[in-house]
Amino acid sequence: MLGIAAKESGLSTEFLESYDEKSNGSFLYSLVMGQANMFYNGNTNNSVEQLASIAQREAVMNVAEKGSCIIVGRCADYILKDEENILRVFICANYEDRLERIKARDKVNDKEAQEKIKRMDKARKAYYSCHADTEWGVAKNYDLCMNVSKLGIEKTVAQIQSVAEQLMNK
Repeated sequence: MLGIAAKESGLSTEFLESYDEKSNGSFLYSLVMGQANMFYNGNTNNSVEQLASIAQREAVMNVAEKGSCIIVGRCADYILKDEENILRVFICANYEDRLERIKARDKVNDKEAQEKIKRMDKARKAYYSCHADTEWGVAKNYDLCMNVSKLGIEKTVAQIQSVAEQLMNK
């Protein structure tokens, strides 16, 4: 998605990566994440952040217009909320499963994994709050909410595919 946003906006991929699902320069983000994040590179830079946000929003809309696709994050559920033939899915997992997955994936200890989960969840919530007028992870914003801890990854994917196929054949 970032590559598409970069290509269509003329912004560099590196620039967009620095703002990828982050809201470094916003006051709300600073309140949620703590005072240390209030300034990005020494100054608030909301217009730069807005540029990145607009580029990602346009990329989400353009990719969705072209046909079937899967978009992870980037407030895609909110950006595409008025579109038809969209399946908005929220996938969560039990904390213990998330912890084990982060430890294995990132090769970190319990404490580092716990801190990473806390940071990621705070950042996602703050990003969503800054770019959508609703709350991240609230079931009413999605068509389907699944806890991957219940079925495992493969069965969760199969269930999502089944629902998507049913909607397409409706």
